[in-house]
Amino acid sequence: MYAQLLKNKNFLKIWSAQLLSQIASNLLNFALIIRIFDLAAHTPFANISVSLLILSFGIPSIIFAVLAGAYVDHLDRRKVLVITNIARAVLVLFFLLFENNIFVVFGLVFCISTLSQFFTPAEGAALPKLVKPQQFLAANSLFLFTLYSSFVIGYSLAGPVIAAFGGPAVYYLVSASFVLAALLSWFLPKLRPSEVGINFAAINKQVFSTIRSSMRQIFTSQKLIFPIINLTIGQMMINVIAVLAPGLALMLFNQSLAVVSVKLIVPAAIGMIAGAVVVGQFLKNSKKTKIITLGIALAAVMLISISGVYQLRGMAYFSYLVVGFSIGLGFANGLVSVSAQTLLQVNSTDEQRGKIFGTLNMMMNIAASVPVLLAGITADLVSPVTVLSGAGVLIGLYGIYQYKVFSGIDLKNS
Repeated sequence: MYAQLLKNKNFLKIWSAQLLSQIASNLLNFALIIRIFDLAAHTPFANISVSLLILSFGIPSIIFAVLAGAYVDHLDRRKVLVITNIARAVLVLFFLLFENNIFVVFGLVFCISTLSQFFTPAEGAALPKLVKPQQFLAANSLFLFTLYSSFVIGYSLAGPVIAAFGGPAVYYLVSASFVLAALLSWFLPKLRPSEVGINFAAINKQVFSTIRSSMRQIFTSQKLIFPIINLTIGQMMINVIAVLAPGLALMLFNQSLAVVSVKLIVPAAIGMIAGAVVVGQFLKNSKKTKIITLGIALAAVMLISISGVYQLRGMAYFSYLVVGFSIGLGFANGLVSVSAQTLLQVNSTDEQRGKIFGTLNMMMNIAASVPVLLAGITADLVSPVTVLSGAGVLIGLYGIYQYKVFSGIDLKNS
């Protein structure tokens, strides 16, 4: 099935465009985390500055994601793909001029993230028009793999690229990737919808009605709320670690994150991939609720362990301990996120799925915003390792609560 799919030139174009744009976005995000922390490192607001940067990434999803998806249904998807990529390529180059102005950086990130809210649904809506019906499952599988792998590649590459070539190299590389993605999209066939023209008032009314309906379905069904809570926890862990990573690099190794990302970020990324593979290949027939419980417990232990290893600086094997705990934390996230994603897909119908996942994306960003902001504020007031240990305790306590409350639920493939 995959071999036949990869012979489809139009699929290869849109898949390559997705891979380039996703890697570029994640590479830029993490490079800016390093840059913002370095700018604010000698102020009392270093960690909260990183929190505000991550919120600049996430807030456009809260405001525009669902609406953008509805608008894209009335536009030529090929034009949307081309325009959003070109616009992002141009905006990224402005970092060369304004990377030392934190507030301009926040504004540029907000604009780039807003454009991404239009790119993603346009890409998803174009896919059924470019592949045969029997290839659709394989195409979606590859797209989902690309989504996770691009996060891993982008976050893993940022530090080494900055350390080897300097910060400006990232902006040129990201801009070039967006341009190439636009070129690939340009050579796709026209992807006009059957209904052209936007009635903003009608679409807005329909969208808000859909959100209310989806939220009612989610909050009245334990089969849906259980995986959604755990997907949100997985996203919160990623965001909180992103906020704390620059400060942790200084505390643990007395070096910039750009230099030691291979000891903190790359191992966590490898762990996430390993967790996803283990769930998908070796634990396919295991109860997903048990895997999630195991993942939550492991995440709590790893967070506390990373904060505790700070006391062992100077030991011969200190770096190996940090790498091991980082892998463990990534592995735990993979167990939780992949299992929860599977449960959500199994326990929602075809009619519900699109609406629920759209609403889920918005809810996850809303839920993750408060912990991200609190993590930055608390890290500035105390220290990143204290925040990590506190997060580990809270996740552990939630794991116990979840086990007692949800253990009796009859979930499909649970």
